[in-house]
Amino acid sequence: MAIKSLRQSCLLLIALSCTSSANDAIVGAHNVWPPYVIDEDSGFTVDLVRAAFKAENQDFEMLITPFSRAMRMVEKGQVDIIPALWRSDSRDERFVFSKAYYSNRLVLISRTESEINFEHLEDLKGLSVCAIRGFRSEIALAQISQIRLEKLTNLTSCLSLLNKQRVEAVVSDELAFAYLRSQHTEFHHFKVHQSTIAQWPLHIGISKSHPKATEVIELFDKGLLLLQTNGIYKATLKKYQLDE
Repeated sequence: MAIKSLRQSCLLLIALSCTSSANDAIVGAHNVWPPYVIDEDSGFTVDLVRAAFKAENQDFEMLITPFSRAMRMVEKGQVDIIPALWRSDSRDERFVFSKAYYSNRLVLISRTESEINFEHLEDLKGLSVCAIRGFRSEIALAQISQIRLEKLTNLTSCLSLLNKQRVEAVVSDELAFAYLRSQHTEFHHFKVHQSTIAQWPLHIGISKSHPKATEVIELFDKGLLLLQTNGIYKATLKKYQLDE
C-alpha cells in the first residue's frame, strides 16, 4: 500500500510539473471505475489506452484521482487526457475527442424490494438518487426538478448508500454495476431496471488548449485501429468480460 501511495504521489508530481512532450509519457487521470479503471495498472480502459499508445511507440501513465478533480487537471494542463469520457455539447466546446472505443448503457439500480416504476428520467422526481460527481449522468440528473441528488466520488460509495437505504436508487453504467456486484455480496439484492437511461459512446478526451491535442488524438486513433485489427482489442474485451 505504501508503495502504491508513493507511486501515485510521484505521478501527481509529474503531472503537476508538466504535460507530455515528445519523449514523455502521456498522463491520463480518472477515478476508480471498475471494470474500466480498476487502478493505475488495470482495467479495460487503462489496458486499452496504454496498448493503443504503445502501438505508436508512446508511453502512457495513469493517475487515479476523483473525476471532478481529473477534469480540472486536464483543463489546467496538469495532465494530458481523460481516458474515459462521454461527449456532451458543453464538453465539445472544451475538448477534442478520439473515436469511440466502447459504448456505455446507463441504467437505474434499486433494491429488489423497491416499488419504483421507472421508464423515463421524469419518473425520478421526488426520489433520492446517487450518481458519481462530475460524470455526465450526474449533470443530467441535476436538471430534473424535485430530485434529491447525492453526488459521490465512485460507484461503490453510491451502492453502499443504497445498501444502507440512505438513497432509493443509483444511476450507473450497467456493466460497471455488474462488475461490482460480482465482487460484493451485499450488492446481490439490487436490481437493474430494464429501461435504458442513455447509451453513450466512450472516448478519450483532451483539452482544446493542449498544445498537442490533435497529435495526441490522432496517435490514439491510429493505435486503436491497429488493436481492432490485430486481435488485442477483442482480447481486452474478453479479459474484462465485456464481450458477452
